Amino acid sequence: MNIFTTDHPLASQPSWADAKEHPVLSILCSVLLLGPILTPVVIWRLYVYFTSDIGADNPFPDPWRALAWMIILAFAISLVCALPLVLLYRMFARCWKRWCAS
Repeated sequence: MNIFTTDHPLASQPSWADAKEHPVLSILCSVLLLGPILTPVVIWRLYVYFTSDIGADNPFPDPWRALAWMIILAFAISLVCALPLVLLYRMFARCWKRWCAS
């Protein structure tokens, strides 16, 4: 027990990251954490996709507006991709924990 804490550990409230007490909030926090991590990868893939088929000298007439929309689109795509990744990770972690316990 930490001597600098004033609450007893059994009397304190669980955090939102506790998967057993708050499973939905825990998944939401994990998705919101993984989304910005995946965003640069999605931005790069969107840029490669948009510039590979055009063949023009200047594929984006207004580059700052295109960059802003690409960031918004990439963040939305990364949030959509982060949800199944978090769920798969939790499923594999649960299966691994059961496999190692037996």
